Amino acid sequence: MRINLSGDIEMKKYSTIRRLILPNQRINYFVVTILLFGVISGSIFLMMLSKNDQNTVVLQIQSFFQNISLNKINSGQVFINSSVIYIFFVFMIWILGFSLLGILFNVFLVYLKGFIVGFSISSIFLTYGYKGCLASFIYCLFGQIFHIIAVCIMCIYSIMFSYQLLRVIFNKKNYMRSLLKKYMIIFGMMMILCVMASLLDGYLFVYLLKLIIHIYVP
Repeated sequence: MRINLSGDIEMKKYSTIRRLILPNQRINYFVVTILLFGVISGSIFLMMLSKNDQNTVVLQIQSFFQNISLNKINSGQVFINSSVIYIFFVFMIWILGFSLLGILFNVFLVYLKGFIVGFSISSIFLTYGYKGCLASFIYCLFGQIFHIIAVCIMCIYSIMFSYQLLRVIFNKKNYMRSLLKKYMIIFGMMMILCVMASLLDGYLFVYLLKLIIHIYVP
């Protein structure tokens, strides 16, 4: 009888990663639902703007693509700006996890992230129609997807941490150190994801847009 040790190890690794990304099914669904609600709200909000406001958005999108076409976009500056915003988002969610009231603010931050993504994608579609599909795909796949994952996972763990913190206070059990250690590790991992998202935003996203910019800018 042969024992497939490599298969068992792979299954354990998969199970560990799955538990890390999806630690609590109910909270997972709740956070993802809030994110999707934000995306839908952002799209609807753009459609509800006045014609003048929509034209302003269109001009801003066109200006951005025009600057890419003329090589006026500084990738390093984009990286720095993205890093500040992405890290601020995740840091706020993490720090608010130390308070039960922080759960409400964290849910709002997830909603806000979804709102920004939905508004941005809709703005590209409003400006370029069906041709905006490719730019929207690149926008979401390179950079945004990593930050979305970081925001959602951090929010999930912040909710769990707040709940466990309450249990520690009332049960007076001394496992706060291990709880805090895990929370700190997750925070560090999400910081790494934020840096990766910023790098993709500043370099790969801009580079790929330069390759296809002729579709949008004659």
